[in-house]
Amino acid sequence: MSQISTIRAKPKSLAYLTLLLSIVFGITGQLLMKHTMSIATTNFLTVSFVGQLTLALTTYTIGVANWVLALRVVKLSVAYPLSSLNYVGILFGSYYFFNETITLTRIIGVLLIFIGVLFVALSQSDRQLSSK
Repeated sequence: MSQISTIRAKPKSLAYLTLLLSIVFGITGQLLMKHTMSIATTNFLTVSFVGQLTLALTTYTIGVANWVLALRVVKLSVAYPLSSLNYVGILFGSYYFFNETITLTRIIGVLLIFIGVLFVALSQSDRQLSSK
C-alpha cells in the first residue's frame, strides 16, 4: 500500500470509528432517558431528576456531534443505514436494563435490519473495489 493511500485510509477509518461512537452514545443516551423517566415522580424539578436528565441529554448530544463529524467523510447513503444498528442496541439494552421481552417478531425484525445493513456495507465495499 502506498503512503498516499495509507494517509487517505486513516481519515476514513477514523470517520467510521466516529460513526460507531455516534451509535453507542445515541443508544446510551436513549437508555439513560428511559431510565430517568422511569424513575421520575410527578415532581420533575428535583436535583436528582435534573441531573440525570442532563446526563442523558449530554450523552445523546455527544452522539449527535459524532454523527455530524462522521458525515464529513462517510456518505449519508452509507451512514444512515448503519445508524439503524441503534435498533439492535436498544432492543438488547431494553431487555437487559428494563426487563422488556424480546419476542420472535422483534428478533426477526432486527435480523432483517442487520442483513439490510450488511448489504449496504457490502455494496459500498464492492463499489470501492471496482473503482480501483
